[in-house]
Amino acid sequence: MAVRFTWLTENLGLKLISLLLAIGFWFYVVGEESVEITKTVPLQIRSRNEKISVVKSSTSFLEVTFQAPRHMLSVMSSAEAGAVHEIDQEQKAGDYSFNVTSKNFQLPAPEIHIAKIFPSFVTVTLDEVIVKKLPIEVDLVGDPAFGYRVDLESIEVDPNAVLVQGPKAVLEKMDGIKTEPIQLVGRIRSFRRRVQVRRYEEVKPLGDGMTEIVIPVKANYAEREFKDVLVKPLGAPANGYYAALEANHVTLVLNGPAEPLNQIDEKNLLAFVDVEGLKGGTFELQLKLVLPSDLTLKGEAPVISVQVNRLKS
Repeated sequence: MAVRFTWLTENLGLKLISLLLAIGFWFYVVGEESVEITKTVPLQIRSRNEKISVVKSSTSFLEVTFQAPRHMLSVMSSAEAGAVHEIDQEQKAGDYSFNVTSKNFQLPAPEIHIAKIFPSFVTVTLDEVIVKKLPIEVDLVGDPAFGYRVDLESIEVDPNAVLVQGPKAVLEKMDGIKTEPIQLVGRIRSFRRRVQVRRYEEVKPLGDGMTEIVIPVKANYAEREFKDVLVKPLGAPANGYYAALEANHVTLVLNGPAEPLNQIDEKNLLAFVDVEGLKGGTFELQLKLVLPSDLTLKGEAPVISVQVNRLKS
């Protein structure tokens, strides 16, 4: 007895419509599961030849459209993406171009694909890497406290030069390399600092790039004239004598740091001549001064004429 499959032909039109709807719904679901996200990613270009360096590139970032199943949207959004292109060791200095492809990316999951890259064509300039000795330049920032200055000619740098490595075109234009900034704000004393030379993207020091700096901070020196400074006799002449000064006032010029120099009142200056034990006669005595330790008299101290006479009984 033959088996009859009449159920296959019953309501054939309805079954065909159901099949078409199922296929369409499947394509709709599959299409909904695939999503796209566009991100800006950095492009890193490396040279396998240590004597060749990248000095310029037509772009450092790429606009990349990623495609993946919907359930991986969070993975695509949080993952750090980047592109790397390595230049062959045989490549020489000059212009070099390449196409960016999916091979330049390390994707976080195999379900993620790259749909679009812009720009996909990149041009870079390569240059020969050389070594050059550069003098170290001290980078001073700010000013010392009021009334103080840096003695620029006495700054000590040890070592005072450093070997650096970088592209030939860049190093040929460099006459020196600066240190990291050294703050001077509020300084009133000399100080020592161990600092590093400044880092550049293309230029790197050979070794640690450290240097010892001694910054001499000194007070600003000035001079000031004091008129009518009172001169007094100090001590006592011999018994029965008295001393009379020919000039009781003198003009003096003092040198020293500007701030303490400006704070002195000439009335407070102690100027005197020593008449201790003198007997009758005329004496030429050198003026003596009592000054703060950081102030000095400009030139020689003046000579004061003193007349010593006997007291009348």
